[in-house]
Amino acid sequence: MIPLKRIPLLLALFVTFTATGYAQKFCTVSPPSPFHHNGLIVTSFDQPTGRMKTTLEHPQTIGNGVYLFASFFYQDQRLHTPPTIELYFVSAAKHPKYRDSHNVSIAADGGEMAHGMRTNYFTESGAKGLTIEKTVVTLTYAELQNLIKSDRVMARLGDTEIELTNNHLEALREIASMMVPPIRGAKK
Repeated sequence: MIPLKRIPLLLALFVTFTATGYAQKFCTVSPPSPFHHNGLIVTSFDQPTGRMKTTLEHPQTIGNGVYLFASFFYQDQRLHTPPTIELYFVSAAKHPKYRDSHNVSIAADGGEMAHGMRTNYFTESGAKGLTIEKTVVTLTYAELQNLIKSDRVMARLGDTEIELTNNHLEALREIASMMVPPIRGAKK
């Protein structure tokens, strides 16, 4: 039997925990990020692969109607495989502009980081008769680290030269901070 003196205490604890639970349930604001950018970073379960995937979608254009997306899969460090990230250069137009542009060059702070990187190219139909073009480049964790340490990053997609703004680089810095770095001294 509960003594009558303890009923108010139990009632106060019940009200406190219930109010806290509802506050946490309906709180949709994420904690503040030390990185300042407009990109949207989401982690979700990828059904086809059975793994967790983090994606970045940036709402601002890099230039010439090209947008930056990025994604990576979380992986078990015990696998001893270096993590990779895929950078997507996405554009939408009535007529495909980058169909024959399957090589991408990236220069960081004036130095050529990668020249003629082989890419994957995809198209899909969009709204209002637009063709959505996606050019995908896969970077290793080390290449991504070199990219995000730079102050000025230029990319050439076919004949189009685009510059990643500081806002885009900050978004890539945040997504790189979420990746698991390779284990030092891992056997290859």
